[in-house]
Amino acid sequence: MKKIVVLGVILPLIIAVLGVGGYFAYQEMQGQHAQNLKDLEKFGFAVLPTEHIETKGELGETQLPPTFAEDRLTPTQKVIKGLMEDNDQLIEEQQGLRMEIASLKAHIAELENYKKLNEHFAPLTIAEEITAVEKQIKKLLVDMPDARRFNNLQLEAMSASVGNEYKKFIGGKRLILSTKEREDLIKAYMPEFAFCVGDGIEIAANSPREERLITTYFRQQEDGILSSDLKTDLETVTKPCQTALYARLNDYDKPL
Repeated sequence: MKKIVVLGVILPLIIAVLGVGGYFAYQEMQGQHAQNLKDLEKFGFAVLPTEHIETKGELGETQLPPTFAEDRLTPTQKVIKGLMEDNDQLIEEQQGLRMEIASLKAHIAELENYKKLNEHFAPLTIAEEITAVEKQIKKLLVDMPDARRFNNLQLEAMSASVGNEYKKFIGGKRLILSTKEREDLIKAYMPEFAFCVGDGIEIAANSPREERLITTYFRQQEDGILSSDLKTDLETVTKPCQTALYARLNDYDKPL
């Protein structure tokens, strides 16, 4: 009852203030406002389908995108629809990139496996192999009590002599040894030879300078490094060492 009274009072006042034309304009504005509210409620839920890409949710379920009725889109809805289409395209591109990344990862794994196999079977360069030989024999000698009578410079010369003889041996036999085969050969045949050469160097060399020259000569095998007298003395003391080594190496059989 009160509502009727209030409306009866307010409506004449609105008509009086706005006039008849203003009153109907006010009514039209109210109707448009109501329609806008309805459009907002239906935003994104129109019944006419459009094509969008299905996506997967966090738990793996298929997600169907919202659709809009093309003939009833407001400007705002058109903007959002365009954004949705851009998002669909990005999702598709992302899926393509993921497939490409997976393919590249598989290719990288293949290359890494090939590299490991290649490093396992491919021989070292001769320089790398001789360096490895010298490092191994020096470590073996340092760990032997009998080698304590030699100074570091003499140990360098002894290791260089072993590297030189190893190079001549594998070159003459045309051998390609694996890391284990090389290490086994050095451990079995070379310490005795190194001790023999070390004792000979003490006799042939008269100074640390001549010991350094002998080390260089063993590594490079170049004439002119040693004086004729020093070279003669060195050959005299190392010849028996080489003869004994070659006799032992004649029994070496490369493991199959």
